[in-house]
Amino acid sequence: MRLDQVCEIQSGFTARGKLEESPSGIPVLQLRDLNETTGWDSIIPCRFELDEVHARYFAGPGDVLFRSRGTNNTATAIPEDWQHLAAVVLPLILLKPNDIIRPAFLEWSINAPGAQRKLEKSIQGTALRMVPRNALAELQIDVPALATQDAILEAARLAARARELETNAANLRHALSDLILHDAAKRAATPNPKKAHA
Repeated sequence: MRLDQVCEIQSGFTARGKLEESPSGIPVLQLRDLNETTGWDSIIPCRFELDEVHARYFAGPGDVLFRSRGTNNTATAIPEDWQHLAAVVLPLILLKPNDIIRPAFLEWSINAPGAQRKLEKSIQGTALRMVPRNALAELQIDVPALATQDAILEAARLAARARELETNAANLRHALSDLILHDAAKRAATPNPKKAHA
């Protein structure tokens, strides 16, 4: 199915001029919020003075954001426990999934290697790379039944956890071997007191 058949696609709000922070302003999600964080727990939208922003630009739990500009053109689903509602500004694109696809499955589908290769072919610009909205809308993804989506997401989660554990184990083995070798080098360099007095 085309992406625009499984979600509403809304380009981020276009701010006029530089964003000015204000305690009484509108909560805003920017590209840097996604690129400079390790997780949604740490994202607290800053408030900015903006002209009147239509409701269609606001994102919250269950929505998906796509990075249309830069070297990382991937999607991220806003988790259900995120406690905020914020206006999305360009170059982010807001995706609102319909009832035939899970937000997390939409994220997984866009970030899959095959989909990323297709998006790569549509990129415009060299110094400032950008995926056009129409290319995102035309992206073809497989949409199985919801139960199958849930099973795929769980399998992907377990695979990611397995890779994390394998990496941690490899790092521990490397640290242990370094410790053993450094200890061996130290012992070899330390004079034997009995031989020194012989």
